[in-house]
Amino acid sequence: MKISAKGNMYEATLEETRELFAPYLEGARSGTVCIVAMRALGDEARRALESSASALGYGHACCTYAILHPEGADGDAALDGQALFLLVEGLDPLVVIAADAVASRALGGAYRQDVPVDAPCRLFGRDAVAFASFESMLGDAQSKQAAWALLKKLPRFGER
Repeated sequence: MKISAKGNMYEATLEETRELFAPYLEGARSGTVCIVAMRALGDEARRALESSASALGYGHACCTYAILHPEGADGDAALDGQALFLLVEGLDPLVVIAADAVASRALGGAYRQDVPVDAPCRLFGRDAVAFASFESMLGDAQSKQAAWALLKKLPRFGER
């Protein structure tokens, strides 16, 4: 079967999505939480997101990371809006997190809606939150608390 990034969003199964977008994906194979970021997140940010997802009931090692510009990729290798939409819909996560403002804008373009930074929203029925820069919020205790407060706006697993 031919896999096309321009096809119907329902024709790509999870495995086909993982195969098609392998250079852009890291983390859990069938993550319930999809984290979109401009570049790969550092270990501290990943640990914080995994811990937060676990605290919200999504489980351990549940995060799949969608990287818009993978390390070593040139400008042409970046995910465009249509591809990002197909990637997220193919993964079919329960919640989506934009780790930075670039990811927030990319998701907004992909879903043709506003994805506000530092506020919760919905993407095609999924709960989502977006950060200006999650990694930079880990630098001090007050910012960490603000990040956790935003993450707590996502429903606990099983609430919706």
